[in-house]
Amino acid sequence: MSIPSLHINDQSPIEENPRDRDLTRKSLHQNIFGKLRPLPFQYHWTVWYDRHTDTPNTDYDSRLYVLHEDVADIATFYRVYNNYPWDKIRLRDTVHIFRKGVKPVWEDPENRNGGCWRFRVPKSKAQAFFHEITILCMANEFQAVLEKEHDHVLGVSTSIRFNTHLISVWNKLGSNERSIKALEQTILDRLSPELRPTGTGSNAYFYKRHDENDGFHEAVEKTKT
Repeated sequence: MSIPSLHINDQSPIEENPRDRDLTRKSLHQNIFGKLRPLPFQYHWTVWYDRHTDTPNTDYDSRLYVLHEDVADIATFYRVYNNYPWDKIRLRDTVHIFRKGVKPVWEDPENRNGGCWRFRVPKSKAQAFFHEITILCMANEFQAVLEKEHDHVLGVSTSIRFNTHLISVWNKLGSNERSIKALEQTILDRLSPELRPTGTGSNAYFYKRHDENDGFHEAVEKTKT
């Protein structure tokens, strides 16, 4: 089964995608774009496609495909973002944007002790939400508040569901309550007002450690053999 491919052309690398052009959001993040425009990111990033399968016991690594290996600056990010067919992502498939060298799997050594904030976002807002979350992540807006806790934001994901997208922000330390709370507050504070969750509880957003997922321990054990 094929996956939506990335074909980069000469579309402006800095210009936001037209569907995301909203004056409020641009105003909120113009300082980030200005700061990043001439500089490389502190961390390099890899864009992954995760193809869902109903086949039992499928090796998770076989589901992962690299769409772009090295996103090093804001220009490269927009060349990728503006040219990817986001509307072609299949139901239950996922796109991950992770620090280069870290795989978007629970059993990766950087992820084993971590977890993620997961947001259930209506389809009408999901692409704008993911765009902002990704920019904030790459610009170290999240990382800056976790430094004193020696925690790290490792990546973001968007997964297609029936009526929503499940958008996740992964951090390294899933048992550090202070950093988890700080990350939550920063996400809510930095998002544009119209994108912030309006509900509470698991119907809107929640935190989950990776070791709370079915199959976590089995996946980790496989890496030891």
